[in-house]
Amino acid sequence: MSLIKDYSGPKRYKLFKVTLEVFDKLGGSGRIDEIHEKIIDLLNLTEEIIDYPHGDSGRSYQTELEYQLAWVRTMLKHLGLINNTKQGVWVLTQKAKESDWDNNYIAEKYREYLKNEKEKKQKSKNGMDTVVTHDPEFIEDIYEDEKELNWKQKLKNTLTTMNPYDFEKLTQIILRECGFMEVEITKKSGDGGLDGKGIFRLNNLVSIPVIFECKIYKDPVGADKIRNFRGAMQGRANKGLFLATSTFTRAAKEEAAREGADLINLLDGEKVIDLLKELELGVSVKMVEKVEIDQEWFENL
Repeated sequence: MSLIKDYSGPKRYKLFKVTLEVFDKLGGSGRIDEIHEKIIDLLNLTEEIIDYPHGDSGRSYQTELEYQLAWVRTMLKHLGLINNTKQGVWVLTQKAKESDWDNNYIAEKYREYLKNEKEKKQKSKNGMDTVVTHDPEFIEDIYEDEKELNWKQKLKNTLTTMNPYDFEKLTQIILRECGFMEVEITKKSGDGGLDGKGIFRLNNLVSIPVIFECKIYKDPVGADKIRNFRGAMQGRANKGLFLATSTFTRAAKEEAAREGADLINLLDGEKVIDLLKELELGVSVKMVEKVEIDQEWFENL
């Protein structure tokens, strides 16, 4: 698959070393957002590069930079240089600390890894030794989880083609499932154009009023929409939730977390989809039963 022609940012083979350097700056571990922010700062990337979408708008919620960095993490993990926990924390391994891993060296090691893996796969399939040539640039289809991509794509299509009011009702259900109470859709009642409000109960003693906005967007949400939302929140609540089916630009994220202003939590399309799966709202996970044959048992009859 070819990369977007107009994308002028760094691509995967130029991102290995800086990614490892970022882990060191973060103390050896970090979450994806922390890692991305440090890389952006170190490389002094422009907003245009940061927010450039990956592929066509229907394929994923990722920016091109996020896509490149996701593959970098995959490569570094397969080489044993980083690992990730179940809670989504990425950790630098001892192996990564033992050598000076530059971009070219890592790229060469990964090409060797890909070649060996494809050869093993071919041998297993054929039951014989087979010399397999491979594209030294990259072989994407070995590790990409097409099944996950397919179900997420279908769900994304469902969300982006929903009636806006139905999407508001879906948001209402999601919030209730997450512990919100008294969740109301307010837009139709003329409440300043806001989509809804609710109360999030932290415990039996503390509850927090929250205003929310939920929009079906295909393009990234910019900082202007966050500022407008915050303006509409004034006098109603000091906590906001902006939920969208697309992504948020970096400027939008910075505006949402701006110091001294009311905090706005952002939930992009990817997080909405993951949340629907976690809550099993319209999504069910079917486990495939694995049956193993005990050949020795039959032989001993």
